[in-house]
Amino acid sequence: MKCCCPSTTQSIHVASYRCVLTNKQQEVFERLARHCNKFAKLIPMSFVLGFYVTQAFQRWWGQYTSFPLPDNLMMVVSGNVHGADERGRLLRRTLMRYANLSSVLILRSISARVRKRFPTLEDIVEAGKNFASENVWEE
Repeated sequence: MKCCCPSTTQSIHVASYRCVLTNKQQEVFERLARHCNKFAKLIPMSFVLGFYVTQAFQRWWGQYTSFPLPDNLMMVVSGNVHGADERGRLLRRTLMRYANLSSVLILRSISARVRKRFPTLEDIVEAGKNFASENVWEE
């Protein structure tokens, strides 16, 4: 059940117009309404809606393309962090674990499904994405 139907909203506007505004303010409002109505037919609604959808999609696409992919980072890390010994392996593993953790944190702020899976930072620790002894963030 909706809390405010169009007739209620319209009633509030009419009451505001009649009771709150002075005669001079009502005349200014009427002139403004006529002026806006005159130009409303010049810009088609489909154009405005298309412009809005384009802007929303471009914003989403910009966020999507700026999201760092862990596999690209893995190639850079494996090519630049040298060492066939245990220390090199642990360093590469730790860097990639932090990259995956940052991906989870980014996705928590973007995706409702990921936020539902990891509602708190402790849930990420419990899932094994980070060790509890490492305090690398603050909420």
